[in-house]
Amino acid sequence: MKKILLLMALFSPGTYLSAQTLFTYGKHKVDKEEFLRAFNKNNTSNKSEQAVRDYLDLFIAFKLKVQAAKDRKMDTLPGQKNDLLHFRRQIEADYMTDNDRMHTLVAEAFKRSQEDIRISHIFIPFDTGYIQNASLHAATDTLAAFENINKAYTELRNGSSFSAVAEKYSLDPSVKNNKGDIGFITVFSLPYELESIAYTLQNGAFSTPYKSSAGYHIIKRTAAKPASGNMRAAQILLAYTPGASAGEKQTQKKLADSLYRVLQKGSDFFTLAKQFSSERNAYTTGGLMPDFGTGRYDPVFENAVFALQKDGDVSIPFETAFGIHIVKRIKHFPVSTDSMQAEALFKEAVTQDARTAIARGQFAGRIVNETGYKKQFHQDELLWRLTDSFLVQNSFTPQENITGQTVLFSFNKQSSTIKDWLNFIQSVKSGYTNPLPYAALMNQFVAASAKSYYQAHLEDYNINFRNQLTEFSEGNLLFEIMEEQVWDKAAKDKKELAAYYNQHKANYTWGPSANAIFFTTTDPATAEAVSSDINNYAGKWRTLGESSQGKIIADSARFELEQIPGAKKNIQPGEITERVTDTASGSTNFMYVLNVYHQPAQRSFDEARGLVINDYQAVLEAKWIKLLKKKYPVKINEKLLHTLAE
Repeated sequence: MKKILLLMALFSPGTYLSAQTLFTYGKHKVDKEEFLRAFNKNNTSNKSEQAVRDYLDLFIAFKLKVQAAKDRKMDTLPGQKNDLLHFRRQIEADYMTDNDRMHTLVAEAFKRSQEDIRISHIFIPFDTGYIQNASLHAATDTLAAFENINKAYTELRNGSSFSAVAEKYSLDPSVKNNKGDIGFITVFSLPYELESIAYTLQNGAFSTPYKSSAGYHIIKRTAAKPASGNMRAAQILLAYTPGASAGEKQTQKKLADSLYRVLQKGSDFFTLAKQFSSERNAYTTGGLMPDFGTGRYDPVFENAVFALQKDGDVSIPFETAFGIHIVKRIKHFPVSTDSMQAEALFKEAVTQDARTAIARGQFAGRIVNETGYKKQFHQDELLWRLTDSFLVQNSFTPQENITGQTVLFSFNKQSSTIKDWLNFIQSVKSGYTNPLPYAALMNQFVAASAKSYYQAHLEDYNINFRNQLTEFSEGNLLFEIMEEQVWDKAAKDKKELAAYYNQHKANYTWGPSANAIFFTTTDPATAEAVSSDINNYAGKWRTLGESSQGKIIADSARFELEQIPGAKKNIQPGEITERVTDTASGSTNFMYVLNVYHQPAQRSFDEARGLVINDYQAVLEAKWIKLLKKKYPVKINEKLLHTLAE
């Protein structure tokens, strides 16, 4: 606990200021930036010159102690090194993303969430098998797809209607029914690239052909409206079987009309959903659906649900391609218009969305540049042949002047060799059935190597990361040296403690006080039971923890009256103090008073031991600081110090 308190008290992140020396101690110096990072943590309101000076005294003492620990090489102790490595691993992830780009993506998502837009779509896949099997994503383009998307685009530019062109060229299975109109969408409804195209178009405009991993797309934006928000609803679905006949559909419609009539008369929606709905989990959920927004379901379905005016309204039966629906609105969640909530609302969604690949890609490119990447081996075709040979023979055959240690590229302080490249190829080859795309894989290898190097040398590239490491390390060293020089000495030197107590007895007296048994129970009901039979429980307080399986814990001690919650000045033996319940844990505490002492009295050494140790620690620390100031003479830049106050 001492360690945590010291770290919290002394350190905090701060803004960068010019590096001007505020004070020196021996041959070491501290600039105002480092001091202000610590000062601003503990002085959020009082910025007076006196507050600055008072804290400077504490900070100088801190730096002297840490330097003493470094001189004793405590930073090389295994425990110190392991603690620092563990802390480093904890915070590295926060510095391995492009936070500025992530903030931009979150702000963009918030802005787009304010508006639903209606779009139409022409889709021509590279492989028509994609239509039947969505898992097929052809890796190569086809001439037919390229020619057809350009024909479609040409006709659109010549004035043909989008619906007519969509019917003619689009291979989207739904085009026969919707003529390319896929209804309203909102943020996260589409893959990010298509979403971005749609949101950057003006109403009535269509895009140039866009090539995705699956095929070609042309998008037209037809309308926009204020965002609908999210809806919580339950439905009764009377599903059609594949290829349902007209008779089957009519039967389902009649059943839907009957259910709607009984709902109008007050029947329970959830009970009927459990009994009649075709949804797989309807019996368990009562038809309750996950919350949804625009662009999640069939436009016919969404239009019917969002048309419901208030919570509790039930739609008349309506039909989609899936069957007949009856929907009950449970709760509508309007879109937040408060931009201050953007991070809270969208950061997690952005982080989990594919759009983060853009931020990662940009960050990877920045890392490659910042780490001083330099290509050293320029014979790519030779390297590819050597790699082919390695994969066939499962071994590398050196050539003249080319070995496994030949450097392919380097960073500021590290190089990557042919051996590193072949190990990388060995690790990824199982994911490829066709010949390996060496040039693309080399780009991945460079990016992965740069990221690894950057992470291992983060303190060279990020001042905030370096400051956090330094602050944690120095806080740990402070704990280590204080343990040795002050805390252990004060606790273990019984002779000196007793002597200090005898010299300062007058400081260790009891005020008005009482002997009492302190009870802690797991809940108020148990506390009531103990209070009702207090004599029984007080008589066996030492064994209550074991006999009650931890439900009742008790201890006996002497307390000053001001320490006893709710104690009255005229409190008497046999009284039970006010019961206090901790709302977080549910535990309840109270005291049973045994004896009361109204007059001051001398504390014995054992009774005062904790207080004596604290005071003696302060004495030892003051003597130690005096010695440290002789070893590391302190000089303060008074002129600069004066400017730090408000």
